[in-house]
Amino acid sequence: MMQISGSDFVREASQAPQDVWMVVFLYQEGFPECGLLLRCLDELAIKYPATKFVKIISTECIPSYPDRNLSTLLVYHNGAVKANYVGLHSFGRRCTPEGVALVLCKSDPVLNDGQSGSEQAVLEGIRRQFIEKVVTEHEDDDEGGSSSD
Repeated sequence: MMQISGSDFVREASQAPQDVWMVVFLYQEGFPECGLLLRCLDELAIKYPATKFVKIISTECIPSYPDRNLSTLLVYHNGAVKANYVGLHSFGRRCTPEGVALVLCKSDPVLNDGQSGSEQAVLEGIRRQFIEKVVTEHEDDDEGGSSSD
């Protein structure tokens, strides 16, 4: 994920190519919640290279941005803010790449892998990955908690 500065922010957000979704991560160093979401976003940035992912220190982007609002994601499309997510609670009880992907694509097809050919195909892939992860976690929980003779 590309690090940008405050001076780069307006240019990056307003001059992104037409029809390219951009996810902006507002963070501060040393916040565990920010580190958790950053790991998820780094993974998504690799899986969805046609979506632009950038990170910026929150107070460089918005002076006096309150730490209580971290982690924050801003979603831009065609130079306009389309969504914002304030705090990790936006992404469910466990912040996973699959959960973040599902939230990002709830209202708009934010994520694009550049290969699936359609927004619907990408969204179906995200849903499938999310369900597979949940099923696997529950199977692991069941195996750990049961005993057989």
